[in-house]
Amino acid sequence: MNNFLGNISLALKLKLGIVPSTLAYESKLKKIWEDVEFFREFSKGNLLKEYEELEKARHTSKEEQRNAKIRIKEITQSENWKKYEKLKKSSAFASYLKLETTFEDDFNGEKVDENKWLTKFFWGETLLGKGYSHSEEFHNYTEGENLEVKNGNLIIRTSEEESTSLSWNKKYGFLSRKSGFTSGIVNTGKSFRQQYGRFEAKISFKHTDGVYNAFWMVGNSASPHLNIFKVSQNLELGLINGPKENNQSKVSRNLLKEGSYIVGIDWNKKEIKWLLNGTVVKKTTTNLPDSPLYLVFSSGVYKNTSIKAKESNEFLIDWVRCFKTN
Repeated sequence: MNNFLGNISLALKLKLGIVPSTLAYESKLKKIWEDVEFFREFSKGNLLKEYEELEKARHTSKEEQRNAKIRIKEITQSENWKKYEKLKKSSAFASYLKLETTFEDDFNGEKVDENKWLTKFFWGETLLGKGYSHSEEFHNYTEGENLEVKNGNLIIRTSEEESTSLSWNKKYGFLSRKSGFTSGIVNTGKSFRQQYGRFEAKISFKHTDGVYNAFWMVGNSASPHLNIFKVSQNLELGLINGPKENNQSKVSRNLLKEGSYIVGIDWNKKEIKWLLNGTVVKKTTTNLPDSPLYLVFSSGVYKNTSIKAKESNEFLIDWVRCFKTN
C-alpha cells in the first residue's frame, strides 16, 4: 500500500510540473554556493571586524563618538553589508551554511581518479582483485574499458559486444561467463563512506531498450540498498532491505521531461528524502540504514535486447557532491 501511494505521489509531482527544470535548479544552486562563499569570507573579513570593534569601543570624546557613528553608518549602508544581513536572516540559506563538503568530483581530469573511484564492485576488488557481474543480468563489467572522462563528464557506456568475465551466481558462486554486452561501474567503497548527510549528482541519460542507468548507495552487505535514481523503462527510487522489504517508488520514465537531472538524497536519523532538482519527491522514516554507505554509479542490461554498435548507451555523470551538517 505504501509503495502504491508513493508511486502516485511521485507520478503527480512529475506530471504537474512541481519539479523545476535542471537549468533553473542548477542556476539556483550556483547562486546559493556563491552566497555561502561570500558569507563565510565576509564573516572573517575586516569590515565586520571593524564594525564590531566600533560597537564595543568606549569613545572618550564627542568627536570620537561622531566619527564612529559616521563610520558605522558607512559600513551598514554598504552593499556587502546589506547582502550579509539579508543572508543572515534567511532560514533557507542557513541550512546550506551548515553543510560541509565531505566528497566531490567534477571529472575535470583526463581519466577516472582511482584515488576516489574503484572501477569494479568493491567486493570484487577486495576478495578477488578483479571485477565480476551478476548472473541475473545480461552484461559483463569490463575493467574500466567502458569508462571515459571527457568534457567534464564521467561516461559509462553500455555496448553490444562479446566478452568473457566472472559472474556471480547465487547457487554456484563465481563462474566464467560469455556475454553479448559490456558495461561499466564505479564506486567509492575504498575511499568514501558516510552515514547521514546530503548526497547529490548531476546526471544525463538516454533511453535504450533493456538498459538501466543508476546512482545508488550500499554498505558491506547487499542490503540496505538505497536507490537514489535508477532509470530504465521506469524510474525507480527508494530503499531495499532484502527481498521481503522493498520501499521503492516506480513510475514510467515517460514522466521524466528531461534527459538530465540533479538527483540526490537528504538523510538524517529520522528520515531519508529523495530529491529531484532540489524538490522532495519521496520520503521514508522506517528501517533506515544504520551504518555508513558508499556511492555507486552503474549501467547494465536487464533483459535480452539489441544495442547498435554505433549507438552505445551513454550514462553521463557531470559532478558528484556530498555534505555533512555541522
